[in-house]
Amino acid sequence: MSSSLSHHSEGAAAAHVVVAGGGLAGLASAVWLAERGHRVTLVEKAGRLGGRTFSFEVPGVEGLVDNGQHLFAGCYDALLSYVRTIGSAEGLRWDAPPLAIRTGPGELRTGSGPAWLPSWARRVVGPAWLAWPPIPLRDRPAALRTWARLALAVARQDERLDELTVDRWFRTIGVPASLRALTLDQFVIGLLNEQPDRVSAFTFVQALRFISGRALAGNPRAGDAIWPRVSLHELFVAPAERYLRARGGEIHTGAKLADVVLRDGRVHGVELAGGRVIDCDAAVLALTPWALATVLDRGGLGAHDFFTPVRKIEAAPISSVYLWLDRPLRMRRLAENLRGTTIEWVFDTGGMHGAADAAEHCYSLAVSASWNVVHQRNAEFIDAAIESLHRHYPESRSARVVRSKVIHQPAATFSAQPGFESLRLPHVTPIPGLFLAGDWTRTGLPSTMESAADSARRATGAVADYLAAPVAPAGSR
Repeated sequence: MSSSLSHHSEGAAAAHVVVAGGGLAGLASAVWLAERGHRVTLVEKAGRLGGRTFSFEVPGVEGLVDNGQHLFAGCYDALLSYVRTIGSAEGLRWDAPPLAIRTGPGELRTGSGPAWLPSWARRVVGPAWLAWPPIPLRDRPAALRTWARLALAVARQDERLDELTVDRWFRTIGVPASLRALTLDQFVIGLLNEQPDRVSAFTFVQALRFISGRALAGNPRAGDAIWPRVSLHELFVAPAERYLRARGGEIHTGAKLADVVLRDGRVHGVELAGGRVIDCDAAVLALTPWALATVLDRGGLGAHDFFTPVRKIEAAPISSVYLWLDRPLRMRRLAENLRGTTIEWVFDTGGMHGAADAAEHCYSLAVSASWNVVHQRNAEFIDAAIESLHRHYPESRSARVVRSKVIHQPAATFSAQPGFESLRLPHVTPIPGLFLAGDWTRTGLPSTMESAADSARRATGAVADYLAAPVAPAGSR
């Protein structure tokens, strides 16, 4: 009769886990593994950490600039847990829900409720804006039916919706065009970073279910906006590096994953480009689907059918431009959603960072699912952005653009087209000791920072279970 051992026995040295990928999912995985007492090595092929949430220098600008404005929500439990773990939560600024639609100069429609009401009352009254939106009276009964049908879809969670685009589903259930133009289409684009005629209706319903579920679970601030007061590097990356190094973790940038090394069918290490092998007890691949597909093409993992769906996942773009003006815009909210222009969102980045009185006023202008502009020349995109400001903020016509910075991200998120949910992989792979993390994995969430952090939480929990599970010695029966 043979005894069994765990993958990591009590009294032995701490189990060694390699995390491949230094984006948000990888950083959170490494941090939470280190928090559990494991020895962690983080490898990243780029020369920096941060993945798709990174910061950089702009000549003439003090401090770092992010790769576009990022919005967090009060329901992002996993992300908030991450920043609390690494000690950077003070870098967040809480704000009212980001429902501020500018339909023209001086015309801003919000769901905040009257300013003279106390904050708790505004949160109760504000949603009435959805039930009785500023659309033609003849369309309001259909709008009410739309909200009822959306609520029913959230409750039922019909997977057949993954066969339909949002556009087709909206037409099927009779959503009035005026409601789509005012709120719903832009809500879909902003939430899923994809056009309504390209994105899965099921993924949209899943996102609504996530938000409403967190609110109904007792989080009164689930729909609130959270803005970074500092750069993403200061918020997510630098504190994580300090956290890992303080706990003996190793960080290697410029280290590209080539393959996973197996022994007796289990993970034994990872191989880097150039041939170096790092031995480990378990590994977490926190890669984008397109980066993982490259590893599959060049290494032994590609022989496993489990990973095949990864090759079918497509990316969606986001384009943005920072404008530094010599005078402020007359914005009433930190973020305003524009109608009828190339630019969809204007963010008062300087105001978020507490620099409202600076000599230069920084604004981030963004286009989600930017298929129509992602290949434009910088000068052309800047001209379109400035024209968008002129249309909605007349005072911008007399402002001087001190400097600008265009950021096109062709692979900013995954593209959740119909059938996408069937492509998402679980966090536990069929290969013992190998786990996955990333916003595209089976979290049930859209391509957000919360999905990345949530995937890390799931993956690290699975790693802990694996390392603690008993395993029979080789050759035993």
